[in-house]
Amino acid sequence: MTEPSMPSSSGGSGGSGEPGSGAVPEFAALPTARVRRRRLVSIVWLIPLVAAVAAAWMAFDALQAQGTLITIRMETAEGIVAGKTRIKFKDVEVGQVENVRFDENLEHVVVTARVVSDMERYLRSETQFWLVRPRITPSEISGLETLFSGAYIGIWPSRKGKLTSEFTALKAPPLVTGDTDGSHFLLRATTLGSLDIGSPVYFRRVKVGQVVGYELKKNDQVEIRVFVQAPYHERVRRNTRFWNASGVDLRLDARGLRMQTESLVSLLVGGVAFDSPGADEAAEPAPPEALFTLHPSREGGFERAFDYRERYVLHFDESVRGLSVGAPVEFRGMPIGRVTDMRLELDPRHKAARIPVTVEIEPERFALGDKDARDAVIRTLVGMGMRAQLKTGNLFTGQAYVDMDLYPRMAPGRVGTSGRLPELPTAPSALGGLLASAQRVLARLEEVPMGDISSELRATLDSIRATLEQMRQLMGAARDLEILPAVARTLEQATATLGQAEAALAPDAALRTDMRKLLRELGDAARSLRVLSETLERQPDALLYGKEAP
Repeated sequence: MTEPSMPSSSGGSGGSGEPGSGAVPEFAALPTARVRRRRLVSIVWLIPLVAAVAAAWMAFDALQAQGTLITIRMETAEGIVAGKTRIKFKDVEVGQVENVRFDENLEHVVVTARVVSDMERYLRSETQFWLVRPRITPSEISGLETLFSGAYIGIWPSRKGKLTSEFTALKAPPLVTGDTDGSHFLLRATTLGSLDIGSPVYFRRVKVGQVVGYELKKNDQVEIRVFVQAPYHERVRRNTRFWNASGVDLRLDARGLRMQTESLVSLLVGGVAFDSPGADEAAEPAPPEALFTLHPSREGGFERAFDYRERYVLHFDESVRGLSVGAPVEFRGMPIGRVTDMRLELDPRHKAARIPVTVEIEPERFALGDKDARDAVIRTLVGMGMRAQLKTGNLFTGQAYVDMDLYPRMAPGRVGTSGRLPELPTAPSALGGLLASAQRVLARLEEVPMGDISSELRATLDSIRATLEQMRQLMGAARDLEILPAVARTLEQATATLGQAEAALAPDAALRTDMRKLLRELGDAARSLRVLSETLERQPDALLYGKEAP
């Protein structure tokens, strides 16, 4: 604002402009002042404000570009280098390792990595991480590209589970990823056998899946996890049977030689096979995670199982060579059970030994109605003449089995109840019966008193000789008395006959020698039968290949 100027005053009566005259100055002609407010913020401050916003945005964008920080617990950090090792998904880099350290207990390696922001919504509890490096297993060869590029961490993102930033890496790359169509199933077995992760799964010798894991449960059962890919997973139904198809199924038993294998791969690395009995397409498909029993063989898987079994004991009065635990029990060729136990029992008091054979029989294999009839079927058959008998199933293997059949000509039997288990009556085998008959004949021949018979014959001949001498004297007297010539001729014939008998019974006579020779041959025949029986028991195929050299 400008200060107002003071006008000069004129002289006269109106006042004097001189000082000290007392005149008042006039302000009417002075200009009016205008007041304006000062600005609070100057426009000059907009420039640093825009610069600050731009810097913040660039910092936020840079932070977003860096991605999300995560931690991965791993068994080992082999091949992982901080600042170099990448995280890849389908060969696309989605992250990088920033730090590698140990956990508090020095048991695991904790890898800190940063993943691009595009993967943030997939970092969930179901997301999988694993270390990719060269791997050579019986079922596959993978990760060879890392020989030149170095190891990297693989990731398989998931939309399932809760968002998280802490993960535990898999010990091995997953065989089945989340985008593979199919279903997982669980198999329960008593032993893993030669199965391993990656072992193939077959359906009618077509590879349809693989083993993806296994675990030993608290009950000592092995739980095997398999994956069957689509559309073959629909072939798994509630009545499907799984069996171990590893290696070669070579069996040499009472039924002969049997060999079966699924493929060359299963021969080397093992495998699992499955099928449904009777191709029953109407059976309901099994849901995912369904539990099945893994049978040791196809035959065991499709064998009809009966829940009700009865145990009996058998006592054979002959050698049980060739009979083993698991041998079949048959009724006229149809399997009705199996041998479950064999042991040796000694009786020092009577100086005897016997081998009780315990068998399990499934009465439900006989077409009967209610349960009461099922429980009484074995007792009914024994009353009809059923006996258990040992038979050789195969001359090549020498394996024996228990055969049951009806023998109506035998005396009626009954089920023994004096022991811990009921006892079924037995019958000797055909070879055992022949040997027993030969032994009885030999025993009877040995009991014949040949010495006493010879002495009695000699005494009889002496008596006949004395009688003949008396007759001769009588004939001489009769000749003088002219007795009938016919009587004389008869006496002469009797004398000749007695002479022949005496000659035949002489110590060096041919008849006596032939008799002794016959008895010796009968004894040799009995002993040969005994040796033949023992040889066949030790070597059933001797009839085909001959006796082994000593």
